[in-house]
Amino acid sequence: MRILRAYILRAVLKPLVLIFASFVVIFVLVDLFDHAHTFIDHSVPFRIIFLYYFYSTPLIFVLTAPVAVLLATLLSIGGLARSNEVIAMKSAGLSTRRILSPVLGLAFVISLGTMVMGETVLPPATRHRIAIEDEHIKRNASDPRIRTDLIYMRPDGNMLLTRRYNTRRQTMEGVTIEEFDDDLRPTMRIDAESARWDDDHWVLSSGRLRMFTPDGEETTPFETFVLSYSEPTPDDLVHPPLEPEERGYFELRDYIAKLEATGTDPRALKVALNLKIAFPFVTFIMTLMAAPSAMASRKSGFALAFALALSTSFLYYGLIQVAQVLGRQGVLHPLVAAWSVNVLFAAIGLWMTTRARR
Repeated sequence: MRILRAYILRAVLKPLVLIFASFVVIFVLVDLFDHAHTFIDHSVPFRIIFLYYFYSTPLIFVLTAPVAVLLATLLSIGGLARSNEVIAMKSAGLSTRRILSPVLGLAFVISLGTMVMGETVLPPATRHRIAIEDEHIKRNASDPRIRTDLIYMRPDGNMLLTRRYNTRRQTMEGVTIEEFDDDLRPTMRIDAESARWDDDHWVLSSGRLRMFTPDGEETTPFETFVLSYSEPTPDDLVHPPLEPEERGYFELRDYIAKLEATGTDPRALKVALNLKIAFPFVTFIMTLMAAPSAMASRKSGFALAFALALSTSFLYYGLIQVAQVLGRQGVLHPLVAAWSVNVLFAAIGLWMTTRARR
């Protein structure tokens, strides 16, 4: 059985590597044609172009892993079925479950690998890629002078919110600064009508300082208040907050907790947080649905099985997009929005696998 398991794994891995490489090449070529004039106009060095696509590779892997494994399963298991090798395995006493176990095991490992990559490799790679975009691709796009509803999270967990920021004058209006302890309890809050940048620090005007202690709250009004720290600087406020793809699961979870502590409802971020766990398992679920179809391709035809499986993947992506929208609008709980489609398709996959055993 060990030899047979290795044989099936090799049959899947060969097309899988080729498919992943094809996806990367297709993405690079399409994106290169789209940005070629920008690279030429900005005289972007080849090294920067290479780094831009190098940092894009983890995102390509994460997004295409479900379809890549699905296609590899169809090509490999379908090929074994058409050459009557599946019939030979069953004649030797092997069940459908034992035949498919190497493929499903590989899909599960890839799902876990995708999750680990999304937590460790993808966030820094995405930040580097966006930095290259801002500096070399979008550098001619002028930033608006006025930025509204900015939220900045300091490394120590403290938060600054401003209703309106003038990038040219380096002034803020409607400023709120909150500090928290390790248990996310507020320890201090500053509300000010305005703030201005003075060399290396912010000077707040017309506000009040509130200190929260176990004994109660102490409020002190002020005309002028100088922050003891310089971060965020005006440059920090020019750049938008990190996207969910630029944060790991735990970093995004902590950021959401900070936003909730300020009274903000980060509903869209909660959906993105749950998807960081739910989406990697799409690879396993797609394989669970594709493998029985591939084994039956000798009877129904590989082209039909391929079309049905590919249509299923498009249907999945369409439904998950709908679920995300409903989650962001509050119609579905973020957990339900992220996992409902997975549960539905996993149930269908289990049903198809059970039927294939007969």
